[in-house]
Amino acid sequence: MTVDRGLVYRSDPSRLLDLFRPAGDHEARRPAIVWVHGGGFSAGDRGASIVPFPDSFARSGYVVASIDYDTTVAQPCVSEPHLRQDCRDAFDSAVADGQQAVRWLKRNAGAYGIDPDRVAIAGESAGGITAAGVGTRSTDAASSVRAWISISGGLDGVGDVDAKDAPALLFANTDDPYVPFAWSADVESALRRAGVTVQLVAIDGVGHVPADHIDQFVSQSRDFLRRELDLD
Repeated sequence: MTVDRGLVYRSDPSRLLDLFRPAGDHEARRPAIVWVHGGGFSAGDRGASIVPFPDSFARSGYVVASIDYDTTVAQPCVSEPHLRQDCRDAFDSAVADGQQAVRWLKRNAGAYGIDPDRVAIAGESAGGITAAGVGTRSTDAASSVRAWISISGGLDGVGDVDAKDAPALLFANTDDPYVPFAWSADVESALRRAGVTVQLVAIDGVGHVPADHIDQFVSQSRDFLRRELDLD
């Protein structure tokens, strides 16, 4: 695996990503994933994630862009039934960052051996909320993804969900103390009504990005992406 660190994917405001790639071959069209870390929209960075998506998927043949995004909220956006207005603003900004990262991967596909038709997005906690926003808010082909994964995330409101959205995989604890389980369950129901492929993996009990389920997150995400990106 090779890692190109500190690549600029957005200039105004300045946003950076680390690009993880398989090493030792010359594959020209690899599937790609934008990975979004957690942190309540107030903390975290592209080098610190609970779920090791960048390493795991780069070693499995993917190109993975672990991104920085808007984390400027003064107080963490957690433990509330709905996002505060400052958190909604940060979410909107983070979604715009995620869309720009998708555009960057597609625009630079030739340079980094990426298949621009097989780009997905995934994230944990606030990153999972962001991934859900990117997956359900496509504004053009350049910012659209083929699939998205939300771990302990979901959406506070499903008004953006429609039949044009990308297939989704969501993981959520039924008693998450930080992000309501309903945010994932409501998205699943809305996507099903819209006729979009979706799977919700409900984890019984209290927890938020539970460490004892990390292997499950990675393995089930790998199976999901293999199907939705037509990699079989």
